[in-house]
Amino acid sequence: MMRIWAISDLHTDFEENLQWVRGLSLQDYLSDTLIVAGDISDDMAVLEKTLLLLKQRFAHVFFVPGNHDLWIRRDPVRHSVEKFYKVLNLCAACGVLYRPRRIGGLFILPLFSWYVRPEEGEESLYMEKPGEDSTMKVWMDDYHITWPVFEEKATASEFFLAMNMEHDPRFVREPVLSFSHFLPRRDLILSLKRPVDKEGRPYKDPHPRFNFSRFAGNSHLDLQLRAMGSRFHIYGHQHRNRFRIIDGVTYLSHNLGYRRERAFAGIDDKLYFPKLVWTEDDGFSTYPEN
Repeated sequence: MMRIWAISDLHTDFEENLQWVRGLSLQDYLSDTLIVAGDISDDMAVLEKTLLLLKQRFAHVFFVPGNHDLWIRRDPVRHSVEKFYKVLNLCAACGVLYRPRRIGGLFILPLFSWYVRPEEGEESLYMEKPGEDSTMKVWMDDYHITWPVFEEKATASEFFLAMNMEHDPRFVREPVLSFSHFLPRRDLILSLKRPVDKEGRPYKDPHPRFNFSRFAGNSHLDLQLRAMGSRFHIYGHQHRNRFRIIDGVTYLSHNLGYRRERAFAGIDDKLYFPKLVWTEDDGFSTYPEN
């Protein structure tokens, strides 16, 4: 029985995360598919090593680049679009999929994306946050992402959304499962209940002046995935696990993230695995909404 699993934000620049990937079974997933919703590494050697480790464990691996993957601090490239194509070429060389494909009884639809800042357009997912400091210079994309001049004054988000329009799965017979790195909706950012740590203590914001929603995603991505008939959408980026059903579409975020985040949540790396999202016998998986 073939199964589909999901994970995001592997960040294997960190040795403990690379060891987590190495610790995945070499036998349990050999007939299965893994969807990786972005952010492995900006280091091409680390990215290649990680993709090949995953390919040893899964029959199919899908991937779309996240913002960290497009940093150009290590690469002799002119800008992040050039890095984007360099990453796709590496995926092709490793046998990793980044274009739509039928897998079993499912149509898997990778969607490229980028976030929209509040000053860039109404499709931004920005929400006001009391005490935020919009002048903070802690967002590393500001230092490691460089864009070319897009035609017709387009933004990076518009550039990637236009690439997705090359694929139209509206007439396929199989259910459509889509995935992206960035968030497609504002209402996915916050938890449905107040987050607590493993001891039940309320979560304390470690960065009270930083507002993640400035860089979360864009609402046009949701319009696009719905127009393409997606019933289940996987995303990453926020390092917060989510499962929501909204207006007929299921949204799932299941990330590895950073060791300190897993420690806060009381997660034992040896007991943490990709999330099962679909099986041939039972279809899409369901979990408690959070």
